[in-house]
Amino acid sequence: MKKSILIIAAACAFMCPGIMSVAAEAPASEVVAISQSRKTVSKTVTFNVTMHCEKCVKKINENVSFEKGVKDLSVSLDKKTVTVTYDPAKTDVARLKAAIEKLGYKVTVKE
Repeated sequence: MKKSILIIAAACAFMCPGIMSVAAEAPASEVVAISQSRKTVSKTVTFNVTMHCEKCVKKINENVSFEKGVKDLSVSLDKKTVTVTYDPAKTDVARLKAAIEKLGYKVTVKE
């Protein structure tokens, strides 16, 4: 019985070294705290963009949504706005603005 437990523990350590090292170093209550501390903070910014048709909306959706750190993207042709929810650890307002400008649009941050 002890042999089978050791074999299972060794297999788990080999397959999932990160889990075993965390579990071995910290009590169960601290393991939960570690995984919860990895939650990311999100910020949202809205840009005024000089778009004029559905092709503009499609172009922005297809390109900006794949920028590093972008979590959500909403493009409104009626309001001529682009709202981006992003991870500030991976990108910032200036980079997002530059990504839209690179597509050929004039962009300002909506106050």
